[in-house]
Amino acid sequence: MSYTPEFRPRFKFELARDNQEISDSILNYAKADSGLHVRKTHHHIILSYPIAQRHFWSPFLDISIEQESKSEPSLIRCLIGPAPNIWTMFMFIYGLFGFVGFIGLTLGLSQWTLKTDMWGFWLILVSAVGMIAMYLVSLEGRKLAKDEMMALKHHIDEALGCDCFKLHDEFMA
Repeated sequence: MSYTPEFRPRFKFELARDNQEISDSILNYAKADSGLHVRKTHHHIILSYPIAQRHFWSPFLDISIEQESKSEPSLIRCLIGPAPNIWTMFMFIYGLFGFVGFIGLTLGLSQWTLKTDMWGFWLILVSAVGMIAMYLVSLEGRKLAKDEMMALKHHIDEALGCDCFKLHDEFMA
């Protein structure tokens, strides 16, 4: 798989290890690598860069580890994305532009029906331009965070002793 990082890439794979062993491997490797900040709750780990090293686009790696029974392999789900507040801001702005487009369509159709000046349709153009601008900003953010995203992925590869993307491809096949 030739991998191109997405805005919030997700991958999952199975490992024939216990949840605790996987968590310990990730945590021990993160402690040895002082360049990352680690938060852990039950079977959920979040890796991020220290605040001093973070910028607006710095990614977070969210790891969820699930195991149905001790005899089955553990399912590891990973999500690499911007800080939750950045993601929420983007979704809010997309929603706002969608709402403006809906209002523009409704207003424009009402003006058309009443045979008045149809300036409401201009709001649809504003909405489309805003959404395209947000998409382009997200592409630029992805470029700026690409190296950090790959470093987080490499961190998991090293901690678990595997190639996560290769395991993901095998798991999804």
